[in-house]
Amino acid sequence: MDLVHEIHTTELRSYRGCRRRHNWAFNENRQPVRTAIPLEFGIAFHKAMEAMYNPETWGAPRTLIAQFAEAAFREECAKQKSNYLRVTERYGPDDEKERDYEKLVQLGVGMIYWYVNEQLPVAEFTVVRVEETFQVPILDEQGNQLMCKCDLCWKKHVQAFGNHGRQTWLGLPVVFEGRIDIILRDKWGNYWIGDWKTTARMMTEDADIILEIDDQVTGYVWALRRKLKLGIRGFKYIELRKGYPEPPQKLKVTRLGRAYSVSQSQTTDVDTYIETVKAGDPEAYKAGLYNEFIAWLKDEGTKYIETHTIYKTDKQLDMFQKELLEQAREMIDPATARYKSPGRFACSDCAFQQPCIDMDQGNDYQYALDTMFEIKPRYYVLNAPSTDKGLSN
Repeated sequence: MDLVHEIHTTELRSYRGCRRRHNWAFNENRQPVRTAIPLEFGIAFHKAMEAMYNPETWGAPRTLIAQFAEAAFREECAKQKSNYLRVTERYGPDDEKERDYEKLVQLGVGMIYWYVNEQLPVAEFTVVRVEETFQVPILDEQGNQLMCKCDLCWKKHVQAFGNHGRQTWLGLPVVFEGRIDIILRDKWGNYWIGDWKTTARMMTEDADIILEIDDQVTGYVWALRRKLKLGIRGFKYIELRKGYPEPPQKLKVTRLGRAYSVSQSQTTDVDTYIETVKAGDPEAYKAGLYNEFIAWLKDEGTKYIETHTIYKTDKQLDMFQKELLEQAREMIDPATARYKSPGRFACSDCAFQQPCIDMDQGNDYQYALDTMFEIKPRYYVLNAPSTDKGLSN
């Protein structure tokens, strides 16, 4: 247990969105009671990516890297399935859940081999660190450490030193903490923070604007460049669609001079398609019979990977540091009001919708909190790395 008050970007966003929700989620550590499922795909695939980018095997043959990644992915899948069976007290998932589980496992394996063979940037980058945590002190305008005396911090102090002296207690240091998927170094010696996400739907055309103002992007660059003195050039946000391009379907009968389908419903991309038709139907390809469909794939076809590169200026980092201090002061102040911030879109997806409505109506909202939510540490506490691994100031 770290004797600090850590603030993460998830908490910053929650606080700005709704202080009532933030209080329940972070001050009371309430999380929705979830129905157990056999496989959380994103978590399992994250283990595969971690294995792919292992600095110790970065220069190995791609086939070997893919095997390491597959092993890590399958191990996590099996672990999750085992935990599901334990929690639900089952000997095995029902037939439908078993089919869904196996389908996701095969999807993940296909994505791993496609990414390693076609997308892994071995020639462009060297891996410096993977799954690295940082912890940066938040200082005031005079350079003094910001301290917190909230009940949660006092509880940490009591567990470590005993229940005495709260009136003279100085509090615990407030820090900005996070976990970085990967730190890369390019061919010119520049360092980059990398973050990968698997998604069923890629970001829209305004993705670069959203990432430009995203406080995780700015905060992570600030932490590593300013406070930890690493020459971070910027941030690379890698989106991976839950799927992978496959070769186009070969027709049973040649149609309009083409041996391969030009159906827009195919799970393929422009590079895979061109490679396949050039090898399997070279005359039609040279004659331009596939040109129209290839142009469609380039302009409107499914994208399976998108890498967004975001640069940060010193002025942007200065503004982040200023706003981080201002927000941290509000968050740790026990006198800060904890009112709701209603909104059509935010409230419709909020896990705390029912107790919030009950509170406003003067009903027993505590019952909803106690039955619909469980109290447990946040994910970054449960999955904290060993103390000899993380980055510190």
